[in-house]
Amino acid sequence: MMKKFFSALLVLLAGNCPIFAQGDVAARIDRLMSSQFKAGEPGANVLIAMGGKVIYHKAFGMANMELGVPSDTAMVYYIASNTKQFTAVGILQLMEKGLISLDDTLGRFVKSTGPASTITIRQLLSHTSGLNGNGYRDSLNIPKGEGVQTEAERYAARNMAFAAGSKWAYNNANFQVLGHIIEKLSGKTYAEYIKENIFLPSGMNASLVATSDEPIIKGRASGYGILRRGIVNYPLHDIGEFFASGGILTTASDMLRWNRALVSGKLLQKQTLELAWHPIKLNSGQTAPYGFGFYVDDLRGSVVLRHGGAVQGFISETFFYPEKDVYIVILINSESAVIPQVLARIAASELSGRPYRFDGGIAMDAKNVGKYAGVYQSDKPEKVNITEENGKVYWQRVGGKKYEVMPSVTDEFYFEKDFLWLQFMRDAKKKISSLVFSRAGYTPSYWNRLEVPVMRLSETGQEVK
Repeated sequence: MMKKFFSALLVLLAGNCPIFAQGDVAARIDRLMSSQFKAGEPGANVLIAMGGKVIYHKAFGMANMELGVPSDTAMVYYIASNTKQFTAVGILQLMEKGLISLDDTLGRFVKSTGPASTITIRQLLSHTSGLNGNGYRDSLNIPKGEGVQTEAERYAARNMAFAAGSKWAYNNANFQVLGHIIEKLSGKTYAEYIKENIFLPSGMNASLVATSDEPIIKGRASGYGILRRGIVNYPLHDIGEFFASGGILTTASDMLRWNRALVSGKLLQKQTLELAWHPIKLNSGQTAPYGFGFYVDDLRGSVVLRHGGAVQGFISETFFYPEKDVYIVILINSESAVIPQVLARIAASELSGRPYRFDGGIAMDAKNVGKYAGVYQSDKPEKVNITEENGKVYWQRVGGKKYEVMPSVTDEFYFEKDFLWLQFMRDAKKKISSLVFSRAGYTPSYWNRLEVPVMRLSETGQEVK
């Protein structure tokens, strides 16, 4: 499946805005996005491209609440941990120049002793290093005047959180250290290197790396929190400390330019990019769903490359679906209940031919009536009771409320809120054997069907004997 990334990508659409010829798909995507952002609140930029052509780009809500400035499609946002994609590519560019190897160890670049000195570049790029600390959050405790080299040495001097390569654990410290290595090998600051070797070749003229003394940035959105008590300002402090794990500001359009530069081979050779887009293998032989600066995820059985990001007042999501050459960018200038990863999955599924439908699907197939009822258990372990009454299916966890789930397509159901999705899985004999519970496939949990009778539960989920 990974080879599909580097075959010739299909030219799926022609013309200026062909998606809008498919009015029902465009309307569903627009309804989805519009439902998440209110006109008088902090907003977002959403861009969707197919075959490199923009098929949907819309700004929502406000860029600045105090001044009453609405968002527009050229707004600049912090992308937080989506920065890691750029840092990874920077390291891989240096590798192509022969300046570094994925098997080089931390001890070559950072003063270190003990187990930390044997951590490899591959392990830093994939969050399997075992470094202790958490990147820019720890940076705030560094005495003024000390920089990224000191920070990298502090991480390398700590006890390891786990043996390198033995597990996967997301950690900003990995990419802070990689940023230092880029500076050491290139002789430039991280900001200079990224500008000269990525932004300019990609045509990303509205992008920059945050520093503590950056100039006024035209079109930069302000960051907010949408809380129960109301909307509050979330000003960013010490922004230069976000550095190589979270310090880039950009626009949705520039992120599309970034994607096209990667796909076209402008920034890396395709075989090198494939390394970044391949799930990492642990010492045990098992794989983790992360490559180098990208999550390697799944959408309806197809590989997708994505990353999320969050700093105070900003959330971002980038989502690339190579099989259909669909690229989605969601940039939000608030911390709120919106989950952009789920929005991206739903939008991409609309273009995949297998959409997640939360607005009415099919009537339940008569031949499946009575087939779903049973007790299912997760690995926590936690039990859920699935019952069927009068042709309707209900979900109720032990100790929880009872919810009706609506049929969407065969074996798939949805809840009436929060984009919750339920998919029943069948074994080789076509018998229901398990279920998957998720938000449109995001952060799925798996529940195996037990060979026991359906439980009798009260309204509050207590078992009735």
